[in-house]
Amino acid sequence: MGLKEQLRSLGVELATEAGEILLTMGTGGVTTSKSTPTDLVTEADRAAERHIVDKLRRLRPHDAIIAEEGSANEGTSGIRWVVDPLDGTVNYTYGFPHWCVSIGVEGSERLGVVYDPSRRETFADPSRLTPSRKVDLADSLIGTGFAYSAETRARQAATVANLLPIVRDIRRVGSCALDLAWVACGRLDGFYEEGVQHWDVSAGIALVNDAGGVARTHGPMTVAAGTEELLVKLEELVLPA
Repeated sequence: MGLKEQLRSLGVELATEAGEILLTMGTGGVTTSKSTPTDLVTEADRAAERHIVDKLRRLRPHDAIIAEEGSANEGTSGIRWVVDPLDGTVNYTYGFPHWCVSIGVEGSERLGVVYDPSRRETFADPSRLTPSRKVDLADSLIGTGFAYSAETRARQAATVANLLPIVRDIRRVGSCALDLAWVACGRLDGFYEEGVQHWDVSAGIALVNDAGGVARTHGPMTVAAGTEELLVKLEELVLPA
């Protein structure tokens, strides 16, 4: 087994174990706000992150780590793990089954693992993922997400209003990482979101690109689609002037 497959196997193991912790903890106990009242963190987030980070430090002590809830490790191996222990925290706290564990690997190897504990579904092996081949917006189901800032949300609402008459439909389900995994497997034809953090998109972008789709970042905006043709059309409509 080559290094990339070893890293992918470890990523799947870590994401699955963290997902089981999240399922066991239910709604996660204590819930607090971070940047705004809509930006939540739970004890379950922290417990899942501790498990992933502690195991990585033990098994791969020379790798770098960056994780959403603040864990960090300086590395010397040329490999960096980018961890979101619970993407979709609001959904999780409400019992809405669209949230995931997201683990990206960057550096000398690039890959992504997204695990959906609610459905016991793992997105990791690009050979098992088939993106949509849609090229026209009128035929396309597009996913999106909204930022935590009220000011940014107002601007995003205007973008949705402009886009909605042009596409087949729009979905806002509440987990950027899982939405990108769904682009990778063809459940969404395209996706865009402004205001995402690096740990929200690292794994998902790798999955989309490895599966044969296209994903790009433009500052705080991430845009993805199954085809380059659709991506360009989506970028024209959602990127700020």
